[in-house]
Parts: sequence; structure tokens; C-alpha cells
Amino acid sequence: MASIITDSITDQVHRFLEREIAAGNIHPGARIVEEEIARQLGISKTPLRLALHQLKQEKIVKIESRRGIYLAIPTLKEFLELIEMREVLEGLAARRAALQADRRFVSQMNACFAGFTKTNVNQIGGKGKYAAADHRFHRLLVQASGSEELVANVSVINIRLHMNRLRRSFSRSRDLRPLHQEHVDIIAAITAGDAESAETLVRRHIRNAPWEQIIEGGGIVAESPSRQSDKVA
Repeated sequence: MASIITDSITDQVHRFLEREIAAGNIHPGARIVEEEIARQLGISKTPLRLALHQLKQEKIVKIESRRGIYLAIPTLKEFLELIEMREVLEGLAARRAALQADRRFVSQMNACFAGFTKTNVNQIGGKGKYAAADHRFHRLLVQASGSEELVANVSVINIRLHMNRLRRSFSRSRDLRPLHQEHVDIIAAITAGDAESAETLVRRHIRNAPWEQIIEGGGIVAESPSRQSDKVA
């Protein structure tokens, strides 16, 4: 019985850390101090360490003897692979969403952009709100697939990419009018049950993001040959 209770606490701690990271409350590269988190949650270090090792297996955190525990920053190779995976998986989610009989997610996706139009989407102050709306939209899109596996896998990818922070950063300097139209078109395709168009539009939507700009401003670098040789060894 004790192990069941410990596992339950570990799962809760794991979800808590994922939420904190996804919300941008822990910065990429920042050290994670076990004592502080254990004290904040009122728990012992045992379930916390188990949760952190789960996050290590998911490549969300790194644990090194000299640096300690810190939030991982993807290498350029990892970043590009994660973007490719996100495109494929969200495209599949859109296809599945268009084929679902349950349409409750469609109204929720529309609600994400209530009040936004092509004429006001670039207004100062509105861009931060639009980044939040974009985050909700993509979360609902994957949930609308009806696949728990897709939800779980896309969630890990988005956490590793630090998508919430990226959305806020590129929304500030980007013309959001084309982005808004892409969202409108995706929702229309899902509403019409056009699975092929929904998948195509979502994949194009993800490819259209200013990834080069994000890579340049996000501290994402190619892995050094010495680090690569360490891994081989």
C-alpha cells in the first residue's frame, strides 16, 4: 500500500513540474533546487526525485553531477526534430478531429479567438492575449483528436520546445493577421469534416512559424563535437 501512495504523490509532483515548466515559470537552463520544491509542496525528496527522473527520461530536465538538476535547452538538431514531430502529430490530430462526431471542441476553439479580427489582432496589448489564445487553440486541437496518446506525446514535445515562452516572444514582433487567418481556416476545415484539408492546413501552419528567428533569439545552438563524442563513448 505504501508504494501505491508514493507512486500517486510522484505522479502529482510530475504533473506539477510539467505545468510549471509549460507555463514558463521555470526558465530554460535554470537550476532546479530540490529543497525549495520539496518545501513548497510539503513533501519529502523521494517522490520529487522520482518525478525528476521521469522528466529526465523525457529529456525535459538534465541531471549532471557538477551542474545539478536544470531545465534542458534542446540542441539545434533536437529542436528541428521536435518541430518536425510536432507538425506530423498535430496534423494527425487535426485529421482525427475533423472525423470526430463530437463537435464540442469546435465551439471551444472558436471561443479562443472571440473578439479578434484582422483589423485588431496586431494592436498593442492584444498580442500577448493572442499568444495565450494560440496556446489554448493548439491544446484543444490535440484534445479534439480523441487520442490520449497524441495528447501525451504532443504535451512533452511542447514542453521540450518551451512553446509558451516561444509564443510570447514571436507574437510581439510578428504580423498576426496571416496567423489569425490560418486559425480561422483550420477551424472551418474541422467544422466541415474535411480531414485532408484540416491536416494540410495545420502542417502548413506549423511550418509557417518564424523558426529561424526563434532559433537565433532562443539560445539554441548546434551540439559541439566534443559533446557528441561524449555520447558515443
